[in-house]
Amino acid sequence: MVIGAPRFIEAMLDLPIPLLTGVVFAFWIAIAVVIHRVLVPRITGPDGKGFGRFEAEVASQLGIVLGLLLSFNAVSVWEQSSTAREATLTEASALRAAVDLLPEVPAEQQAPMRAALRQYLAYVIGDEWPQLAHGSPGLERPDSLRTLTRLARASSNQDLHDAIATAATAREQRIRIATNRMLGARWSIVIVLGALALFAIGLLHAEHRRARAVALGMMTFAIAACFVILFAQVRPFVGTLALRPTELTSLQQELR
Repeated sequence: MVIGAPRFIEAMLDLPIPLLTGVVFAFWIAIAVVIHRVLVPRITGPDGKGFGRFEAEVASQLGIVLGLLLSFNAVSVWEQSSTAREATLTEASALRAAVDLLPEVPAEQQAPMRAALRQYLAYVIGDEWPQLAHGSPGLERPDSLRTLTRLARASSNQDLHDAIATAATAREQRIRIATNRMLGARWSIVIVLGALALFAIGLLHAEHRRARAVALGMMTFAIAACFVILFAQVRPFVGTLALRPTELTSLQQELR
């Protein structure tokens, strides 16, 4: 399990998208304003000529490094989100396959299997799924899943046993993703590089106040937009875009 994201980032992930957007943009706008109104004038003087020539290559190189790190983080976030979605669908598909195979087991075993399936679905939807947002569920199998595994093994139906085993494996993968955290260092270095890139742009346009404001505004918007997208998807089971147990709920309703 990877842990260590800054607490203020963890606290923002569960915010609605409009509020999350406002917080992120306010953070980066504040940095840009400080650079524009305080740091650059203090370093370069009121006319912007007290610092000397600032090479554009410095700002461009910082921008390239920032873009690479943002892309690296984005790939990790999207892969994790895709894997979480796949695990959720695999679990639901395997359980549905188990339901479809029930008529093939002896009649006296169908009722216990159906009851165990209902208990497991109720546990996942009502108890386990809400815990995914906090990364607190454990990998130990609940009693209902142990019962399902035992009944599937006793049925001597290999397809049914394989379906329950597939669902159990997908559940473990889902929980591992929910308890995963992006390293705090990865967030911190991107934030620092973003601030440095803005600072370099401010120094590059030190002599032209309006051009500096426009350049900082454009770069600030781009950086903030990237962070909003990352924050909205970095935890697949948290926030407005969180994965929901839709398929499992549908199967639960069919078993009633």
